[in-house]
Amino acid sequence: HYIALFLIITLSFLMGMADDLINTPPFFKFIVQVLNAVILISFGVFIEISPVPALNYGITILWVVGIMNSINMLDNMDSITNLVSFSIFAGVFASIILEGNGVAFMPFLLVFIMGGSLSFLYFNWNPSKMYMGDNGSQFLGAILAFIGIVYFWNAIPLKDVSFGYNSKQALVVLLAFIVPITDTTTVTINRLSKGKSPFMGGKDHTTHHLSYAGLSDRWVAGLLFIINSITVAIACYLINFVEGWDAVWFWPLFALALIIFASLYFSAR
Repeated sequence: HYIALFLIITLSFLMGMADDLINTPPFFKFIVQVLNAVILISFGVFIEISPVPALNYGITILWVVGIMNSINMLDNMDSITNLVSFSIFAGVFASIILEGNGVAFMPFLLVFIMGGSLSFLYFNWNPSKMYMGDNGSQFLGAILAFIGIVYFWNAIPLKDVSFGYNSKQALVVLLAFIVPITDTTTVTINRLSKGKSPFMGGKDHTTHHLSYAGLSDRWVAGLLFIINSITVAIACYLINFVEGWDAVWFWPLFALALIIFASLYFSAR
C-alpha cells in the first residue's frame, strides 16, 4: 500500500509541476489521475463497495479522479485547500491512534504532512506570500484519495448494509469530504447549466460567493475549516464508536450533510 502511495504522490506532484510550468491541457491531468487509480488498484487499494470487483474498480477510478480534481478546484482562495485537507488528515490521525495503531507508519507520515501544512499555512494565510499551485493541490489530492479509500470507504465492512445499500459507508465519506464535494458539485452544476466547461477556471466557487456575501478571505477559510472539521469528527466517531446502524443515526446525519450542502450550494446561485 505504501509503495502505491509513494508512486501516486510522486506522479501527481510531477504532473502538477508540469501544469504550473507549461499549462498542460486538462486531458493530460485526467490521464495521470486515471493512471493513479490503476496503480492503486494494481496494489490492492480499491473501494470495497460490493462483491463485484468490476464495480469496485470503476468506483475507485471515479473517486480518485473526482477527489483529485475537487481538491485542485478548491484551491481558489488563500488557505482553504490547505486547511480542509488538514482537517481530514487530523481526523485520520486521531482514528488510527484510537484503534491502537500508533506504532504504524501512517501516523508518522501524517505528522509530517500536517507539520508541512501548518508551515505552509504561515505563508499562505491571507494576505498570502506564497501560493500552492497544482503541484501542491494534486499532491494533496492524491494523498486524500488514498486516505479516503483506506480510512473512510473501507473502514465500514460490507456486512454493515442498511436500506439495501451501504448507507453508513456513503455517509461517512460524504461527511469527511463535505466541503470539497459540495464545492465541486456546485461549480459543475452551475457551469453546465450555463453551457460552460466545469474544468475551466472562474470565480464562481462557493468560496467566492461567501466572499461576495461580505465575508473576508480569512473568515471564508476559517468557516469552511470549522465545517469540515466538525463533519470529519462525526465521520471518525461513526467509524470508531458506532457499531450498529439504523435510521436513528442515518436520517439526522444525512439531514446535517444536506443542510450544509444546500447552504453552500444556494449561496452560489
